[in-house]
Amino acid sequence: MNKIIFIDKNIKDLFSEGDIYEIAKNIDGKVYRETANRITKEFSYKGGNYFIKYHGGIGWKEIFKNLFKLTLPTVGANREWKAIKRLNELNINCPEVAAVCFRGLNPANSESFLITKALVNTISLEEALQQGKYQSLTVSDKREFILKIANISRKMHDGGVNHRDYYLCHFHVDKNLDVKKDIYLIDLHRAQIRSTVPVRWSEKDIGGLFHSALGFGLSERDLYRFLSSYFNLPIRVILEKNSSFVRRSMKRAFSMYMKPLLKEIAISSKKKQTSNENLIRGDNGKARWIAKKQFLTEEMRGVIANLDYFMTKGDVVKNEPGHQIVKTIINDREFFIKKYQMKNLFHVVRKILSKSRAYNSWLASFWLRAAGINTFEIICVYEEYNTFATLDSYLISESMEGLRLDEASRCEEDSLMIAAKIHALFKRLLWIGFNHGDAKSTNFFFLKNRLFAFDLDNSKQRNLFLFFNRSRERDVKRILRSFLYSDKIYGFLAKRLNNS
Repeated sequence: MNKIIFIDKNIKDLFSEGDIYEIAKNIDGKVYRETANRITKEFSYKGGNYFIKYHGGIGWKEIFKNLFKLTLPTVGANREWKAIKRLNELNINCPEVAAVCFRGLNPANSESFLITKALVNTISLEEALQQGKYQSLTVSDKREFILKIANISRKMHDGGVNHRDYYLCHFHVDKNLDVKKDIYLIDLHRAQIRSTVPVRWSEKDIGGLFHSALGFGLSERDLYRFLSSYFNLPIRVILEKNSSFVRRSMKRAFSMYMKPLLKEIAISSKKKQTSNENLIRGDNGKARWIAKKQFLTEEMRGVIANLDYFMTKGDVVKNEPGHQIVKTIINDREFFIKKYQMKNLFHVVRKILSKSRAYNSWLASFWLRAAGINTFEIICVYEEYNTFATLDSYLISESMEGLRLDEASRCEEDSLMIAAKIHALFKRLLWIGFNHGDAKSTNFFFLKNRLFAFDLDNSKQRNLFLFFNRSRERDVKRILRSFLYSDKIYGFLAKRLNNS
């Protein structure tokens, strides 16, 4: 098969002599992305600016790898060409095609390329957010952008197309963020076209979109506004009928967001420095630790090197067989040191394949903060270990003022506000598929109208909904038992948590 389509006459002149695929492969221009079999360049010709995406053969190894994963490999420019035509039929703006050429039926060694006209005076939404341009918009303009993105998403999925790389960087808007001008959708080389988009692929697209928006200060209200427009339903109905779609999309978003971060914050590495400049590790073969660099003064290093000594010198807060908590002063600031100790040999054996409770708290704090849930600042995690298992572990965390939730909730005038905060926290835990593990009122703090979660050593992110749901039911029962004394709080939470 050899198909050549030149739409732009100027571009046709560029390929008038020689092998067009060799010309395409070696064309001079600015390289934006390059892989083993694909290269994307921006180039100029006869006063016009263009993008070319050249596809070489992917080889049988790559084909079989994708098929083994039950996914179709990205083969050639034909898929993007078809996707652009389909989206144009759906009145979704895409870059204008100048040429498309492909030859060969064998996907392992076929060649193809697609040339599109460069978008003029546009910027990706991701870049606009990074530059702070979006935040300077009026509320009505922000709302209009959200509704436009939701409308594009709905039309695309209703029209049988899923993008597979559905991120904010692939939406191009006016450079000055004029909300009245068109939004363009780009990079469609992995798009799939069907009569109907399966729900799981819609969830993946929307999850990817939410993932790319995390960290830019978009509010929960923005999320609901998007969902209401995407489903064309009131948010109350969406949360009743499409709650699983929302939950799976949000969980995917946070999982994608956390995946690179989890590698950075891992304690089990021989490298003292992580890829995150704000963290530092230590390992002497018998003990390892990871700490936030901003707190790592000489005094704090001294504490880390002599944790048991400082445990004896601090003020005892709790002393139980499995763990001890003391409060100590470091650099004129209060910190908690929490020691998790093995009770006996059976306890060691049972924990061989488990993370230490201190390290589990460390990971949980990052998950919760990513979801907008407040936690105490964890400074350092320290583990003693041998060849077979982690032994005793220590956690150093920031001390905070405020009231425990059970104390704060007894104020009658604040009770409904506190109940609403608890409901919001459980809703966000649902989004990330996270269980607190010990969700009683004494494990939450209330400070300046903000709810803080702590005692996260039993917290866990679960991929299987069956296990998550069981643990969530236990968390809900536990938090409800904590408020049996308050009809207002109990009634509010019982109605909302049992229906979510």
